[in-house]
Amino acid sequence: MKLSIHLLLPGMFTFTLTSAQVTPVLSSLPATTIRLVSQPTLSSRTAFSHFELIDARPDTTRIGFHTNKAASSFSRSRDRQLVLAHPAAKEITDWLDRHYARPDAPYTALIVLRALWLSDANYVHEDKQKDPRKQFERTHIRVKAEVYAQKNGIYEPIFRFDTLQYTTKAVYSIKSPYSVWDKDLSAILGELADSASLITARRSASTDRQIRLEDIRRFNESRFGLPINGASSLVPGAYASFGEFRNNAPSIQHFEIRMEDNKRLLYITEGGGRSYYSHDAWGYCDGKNIFVMRDGTLYPAWKEGNAFYISNNPDPAILPSTSFIGCTVDMDNGTLY
Repeated sequence: MKLSIHLLLPGMFTFTLTSAQVTPVLSSLPATTIRLVSQPTLSSRTAFSHFELIDARPDTTRIGFHTNKAASSFSRSRDRQLVLAHPAAKEITDWLDRHYARPDAPYTALIVLRALWLSDANYVHEDKQKDPRKQFERTHIRVKAEVYAQKNGIYEPIFRFDTLQYTTKAVYSIKSPYSVWDKDLSAILGELADSASLITARRSASTDRQIRLEDIRRFNESRFGLPINGASSLVPGAYASFGEFRNNAPSIQHFEIRMEDNKRLLYITEGGGRSYYSHDAWGYCDGKNIFVMRDGTLYPAWKEGNAFYISNNPDPAILPSTSFIGCTVDMDNGTLY
């Protein structure tokens, strides 16, 4: 680790610990396949003859991350990326067509999948203080989607689906590994299909709500045209908000980064030269690496595809050799999960 000195203001020096960040490759982790399971007999009232899906997630390679607590605490094999047997668009639409479609139904359903993420519950101390019930949560499934009904080439928006389901028990068992997630994810997708069919059957057609497929695609592709995604260089500084991070435009330029008790902390410098500890900034960038604040501590982040991941260890130098996934960033609103 290298100690460097940076001049911030005339007559004031800031000592900052820096090191080269090693970017982990999630694809190198062992993969566990989540399998959608059979559902009850389909109701004859379904409105859809077929399902289509646009995978508009920032990371389309995997559907989550899990640390197997049953494995050795000294083994990196505890970390697992969660995947489907096939790409999400094929896996989900094939399953929905088997269980929630009938050939003579009048509409085709188009699902725009914006988020699908399975993970351990990952709350910081501050979250648990605000809501003590969170300490009992063990796992999460997050799904965000938009559903459209298509008929004769015309698409009408039906509803937005946004759910966070949690369990209060571990999902891993020796007898049936990950079967709880298999069942729960299947139930969520079934609820999405049932709700879409019910709303479609009850709604009245409206020419004011008709949308072209190319407009739907263009809008969702534009979500990834953010400055932070396309920037050839990162602007150094501290982010006051998630919006500043997305725009690669940190507004706080006078600050110190201090390492205290193996924690990377942010101190903002006032006009008179006095520094105060900041718990509320969104994160900071040193021009090469991005760090995101959680519970008052800055943790290293990295980008894979259009997704950003955050380590649960403040030292980026040890990422390849330890359990390192903390959470991912919802690039729509900055939520960490």
